[in-house]
Amino acid sequence: MPSNVTSTPNPRTSPWTARVAGWSARHRWPVFGLWFVVTIGVFGASLLAGGTRAVEAVSNAERSKYEAGEAYVVYGNANAAAGQEQAPPSQQLLMIVSSGDRKVGDPAFDADVAAITAKLSAIQSTADGVAVPTIEQLVNPIGVPAAAGLVSQDGTTVRIVGRVVGEGAALARRLDPVPAAVAEIKAAYPAYRIHVLNNTLANDEISELINGGLDASLRLTIPLTFLILLIAFGAVVAAVIPLILAITALLAAFGILGLYSRAVSPVSPYASQLVVLIGLAVAVDYSLFMLTRFRTERRHGRQKLAAIDVASNTAGRAVFFSGLAVMISIGGLFLLDDPLFRSMAVGTISVVFVAVVGSLTFLPATLAILGDGVNRLRIPIVSRDREEGSGIWATLVRAVMARPVIAAMTTAVVLILVASPVGRLHMGQADFTSFPDSLDGVQAVNLLNEKWSSGSDLDLSVVITRADEAPTTTAIDRMTAAVVAIPGVSGPPDTKMSADGHVAFVSYLMAGNSNDVRNQEIVREVRRSVVPAAFAGLTNVRALVTGDAAYTLDVVDFYARGMPLVMAFVLTLSFLLLLVAFRSIVIPIKAILLNLLSTGAAFGLLVLAFQDGWLHEQLGFKPGPIEAFIPVFIFTILFGLSMDYHVFILTRIKEARDHGLSSNEAVARGIAITSGTVTSAAAIMVVVFAVFVTLELTIIKQLGFGLAVAVFLDATIVRSILLPASMRLLGDWNWWLPSWLDWLPHVTIEGDVDEDERRGLPIIA
Repeated sequence: MPSNVTSTPNPRTSPWTARVAGWSARHRWPVFGLWFVVTIGVFGASLLAGGTRAVEAVSNAERSKYEAGEAYVVYGNANAAAGQEQAPPSQQLLMIVSSGDRKVGDPAFDADVAAITAKLSAIQSTADGVAVPTIEQLVNPIGVPAAAGLVSQDGTTVRIVGRVVGEGAALARRLDPVPAAVAEIKAAYPAYRIHVLNNTLANDEISELINGGLDASLRLTIPLTFLILLIAFGAVVAAVIPLILAITALLAAFGILGLYSRAVSPVSPYASQLVVLIGLAVAVDYSLFMLTRFRTERRHGRQKLAAIDVASNTAGRAVFFSGLAVMISIGGLFLLDDPLFRSMAVGTISVVFVAVVGSLTFLPATLAILGDGVNRLRIPIVSRDREEGSGIWATLVRAVMARPVIAAMTTAVVLILVASPVGRLHMGQADFTSFPDSLDGVQAVNLLNEKWSSGSDLDLSVVITRADEAPTTTAIDRMTAAVVAIPGVSGPPDTKMSADGHVAFVSYLMAGNSNDVRNQEIVREVRRSVVPAAFAGLTNVRALVTGDAAYTLDVVDFYARGMPLVMAFVLTLSFLLLLVAFRSIVIPIKAILLNLLSTGAAFGLLVLAFQDGWLHEQLGFKPGPIEAFIPVFIFTILFGLSMDYHVFILTRIKEARDHGLSSNEAVARGIAITSGTVTSAAAIMVVVFAVFVTLELTIIKQLGFGLAVAVFLDATIVRSILLPASMRLLGDWNWWLPSWLDWLPHVTIEGDVDEDERRGLPIIA
C-alpha cells in the first residue's frame, strides 16, 4: 500500500454548489419563476431576431483553406482581374421529364415537353414590386442539337434547363412559386416521371427533412424518457420534473444558438439536432442524480432543506464536475478551424451549461416547493422503496470483485476485439445521393444517372498559373502524359483559359466517385509526385489540384489531422480535472483508458454497421464511408458523457472511503448504491440517441448509433465490470498521489454531510 494514502474525512465546508442551491431553496418561488422567464425569454429573443440562421453554402474564404478550394478561387480571381463582365448572379434549375414508352420524335411526347416548358416559362415572381418571369433562358430540349446532351441516349428522357436570377434571400423569393407550379405540372402529366434539381430547392428539402426529424425525435423521445423516469422514480411528479428542466434547457439553448447565428455567423443545419441529442440526455441525467439523492435523504429522515443541502453538496457537485467535463471535451472542437464545427460546439456546450445551472437553481427551488410532494401520484409495483446496494447490479459487482483478474481480462479483450474494425475506418463526405430517395432532388440525380450513363462525370482538375508562358505549356504537356497514364484517369483533357489568358483549368475524367479510396490515392499521387516532377525548375508557377475527389480528400485530411490535437486537448484537460478532483494520479489515468476502450468499441461497431453495411437494411441507409467529422465529434461528446457516470460513481466511492470504509469496501458499496441511478440514466441516454437512428439522414443515424452504443457499453460492461475489477486489483493504489503533487488544491467533488452521518445515519446514494 502506498504510504502517502490517507482516508481522513474532509474538513466541513460549505461548497458554492450548496450555497447556490440553499439560496435557491430559500427563495424558491422567485427562482422558480425566474427560470422560466430567462429560458423562454432567451428563446423568444432569438425568434424576434429572426430565428436560427443556418448556413446555405460554404464561402470561398472557407473553401480556400483547402487546396481544392483555393484552385477555384485562383481561377476566379484571374477572370475578375481581366475585367470580365460578370453576369448577374443566378442559379440553374433543371427539370427532368421521362417517359416509359414514348421517345423524342413521338408527336405526343414532343407536344407534352413543349407544354411543360411553356408552363415553366409562365411561372412569375415579384421582384422590386414588379412581376417577372421566375425562370430565364429556358431551353426546350426538343430540336436542340444532340451535342447539347439534353436528350438521353434512349430518347425517353429530356432535360429542360433554365436559370433563376438572384442570390441569397432574393433568390429564395424568386423560387417561392416554383414548388407549387412543379406540383401542378406533375399532377397534369401523371404518366411521366418529373423531377426538379436546383441547389436552393434541394437545400430547402434537406432543411425540411432535418426539422421534421427534429420534431419526430421529440415526439418519440419525450414519452419514452418519461416512461423510464416513471420506472426509476415510481411517481409521476418526480418523473415530470426532469422533463421540465430538459425542455426549458433546450429552449434556452435554441435561443443561444439562434442569437449566435445572427450575431456571429450562420450555424450548421445539424446544430439544432445535436442540441436535442445532447441536451435531453444530460438534462434528464443531472435531474436524476439530484432527485435520487434528495429522495434518499428524505427517506432516511433529513429535513427538507437539509436534504436539499446534502443533495447539492454531493450529487450537485458531481453534476457540476460532470458538466464541466462534458463542456471541456466539446470545447476541443474549437481547436478546428471550421465555423460549422464551432456552431455545433456552441449549441451543445450551451445546452449542457444551462442544464447544469438549472440543476443547481431550478431543481433546488422546485424541491423546496414540492418537498415530499415530489412522490405524489405513485405508480403501484414500481413505486416500492428499494434498499440501496441491492439488486442485480450489486450482485454483479460483488461477483466481479471476487474474481477481478478474469473479469478484467475477459471484458478488455472483448472490447479490443470489437474495436478492431477501426483499423479500416474510411472517412468521406456524403454526396447528394446519400440523402433519402424520398427527396425530389435525389430522385432527379438518380434519374440523371440512370438515363445519362455515358460514363463518370467525376473530374480531376489542375489549375495552373502563368499558363500562357512556353515553359509552363511544356510542363502541362508533361503533366498530362503522366496523369492519363494513371489507371482510373482518362483523357484527353478539357482545358479552359481564364479571361486574362494567364491561368489554365485542365480537367481529366476519373472513374468511380469522390469517396473511393483509389481516387483519393490518385489525388495524393498527382500532388505528391506528378505535379512536382512536371513543374520542376519553374519558379512562381502554381499548380493546384482540385475536383470533387480532391475536395473530399482535403476535408477528410483536415479532420484526420485535427483529431489528434482535439484528442490531446480533451485527454489532457480531463486528466487534470480528475487529478484535482480526486487527488489521485491513478484515477484519471484509469478513467482515460476505460473511456478509450468504450469509445474504440463504439467506433468499431460504427464501421461494421455503416461502412460495411451490416445493418443497412434494418436501419434504412446506403452503406458508405463514415462522414469525415463524425469520429472527432463523437469522440468529444462520448468522452464528456462517459465522464458523467465515472465522476458520479467515483464520487460515491470516495465519499464512502472518506467515512471510514476500506478501499475495496468503498468500491463495492459506491458502485452498488449508484448502479440503479446509472442504469436509469444510461437507459435514458441510449433511448434518446437510439431514436436518432430512426431518422432519415445517414449523418444523424451515424451520430445516434455511435453515441447509443458507446453509452450502453460504458454503463454496463465498463462501469459494472471493468471499473470494479480494476479498482479491486489496484486496491489502495487507486488513491495514490505522488508526494511532489501534494501542492494540488483540495477541491473535492463529494463535499461533506452533517454530523448525523457520523452518529449513525447510513451513507446512502
